[in-house]
Amino acid sequence: MIKQHRFKIALVGEMLSRGGAEKVQAGLSFFFEAKGIEVHHIIVQDVVTYEYAGTLFNMGKLKDESNGISNKWYRFQAFKNYLKKQHFDFIIDFRVKNKFLQEYYIANFLYTSPYVMSIRSFDTRYYFPKNNYLAGIIYKKAYGIITVSKALEEKIKSTYNYKNVKTIYNPLRLESISAAATAFKPFDFPYILGMGRMHPVKQFDHMIHAFSRTSAIDKGYKLILMGDGDSKSDLQDLVQKKGMENNVVFLNYQENPFPYFSNAFLTVLTSINEGFPNVLIESLACGTPVVAYDCESGPGEIIEHKENGLLVENQNLDEMTSAIETLIHDKQLYDELKSNTVNSVEKFNFESIGMQWLDYLKIPVNNEL
Repeated sequence: MIKQHRFKIALVGEMLSRGGAEKVQAGLSFFFEAKGIEVHHIIVQDVVTYEYAGTLFNMGKLKDESNGISNKWYRFQAFKNYLKKQHFDFIIDFRVKNKFLQEYYIANFLYTSPYVMSIRSFDTRYYFPKNNYLAGIIYKKAYGIITVSKALEEKIKSTYNYKNVKTIYNPLRLESISAAATAFKPFDFPYILGMGRMHPVKQFDHMIHAFSRTSAIDKGYKLILMGDGDSKSDLQDLVQKKGMENNVVFLNYQENPFPYFSNAFLTVLTSINEGFPNVLIESLACGTPVVAYDCESGPGEIIEHKENGLLVENQNLDEMTSAIETLIHDKQLYDELKSNTVNSVEKFNFESIGMQWLDYLKIPVNNEL
């Protein structure tokens, strides 16, 4: 009997915690393992809170206090030796990649196995050098580039002239989300939720301004802002200046955010740009309608206007205010949106998205050759 080949995949990321890319990496590892694929995680920082399947090579544990050139070189060589030893069939890289010389060397010399670059933000400066010529050659040897939205796919094709670009949306573990969402009830008052990294690109200040202009406060609603980041203190100062300390609650990042989604009246997104915002599909998976700017990219590929949420003209704060106000008062519309939430994200279930990955990598299901 001829022994079948067991495929081996390396998933390379910054960490296994906090971010959307990291959540996708961790989730895909369970899918791949269930299909008989050997999975290895290679992470740069020693931060692990997400559950994952497979073997972990944690380069963060090799980092010393100095983080000097010699230690960086030591970690780089450890990375190189690990790849050489394991002989991966594929490498999928989820990291931000904005150091050109480093990334050019990794992509063209360190990665000797077929590799896939995952591009996850419409702000492609996080992944490509500013010079379009250099951007167009850095990943020429890649098996392909995976984007998280159609809009981002078109941008990479038209801006950098890559042909081997395909969109595979972020997946959802719907059953586990449903179970996690009922773990507890976070508050005994109605609230509107904003969640994410507190960075200027997320524009939580727009959320605060819009909320303050609606009748939500008079009706007993509070605004819950969950996340951590450099902008948090500025946002807290804004809330204080507006005299809204009793109306806005700041929470740190929560390992289980799903009860907060499930019990929210609305989830709101006010970003300048996105890739494919997990906050929207996770809210919908928990049965909570969403309101978002139609920014580049993602919301327009998730929200079906007046079906599962409201899509607001990009960066129009007055329209954002009006959308929130509408749903506070229009119970019939709100109930209709809510009834469509979960069904609208069924297409993002892990089995469906995982099979798209296997098809893209041309890996037979369960290795049935």
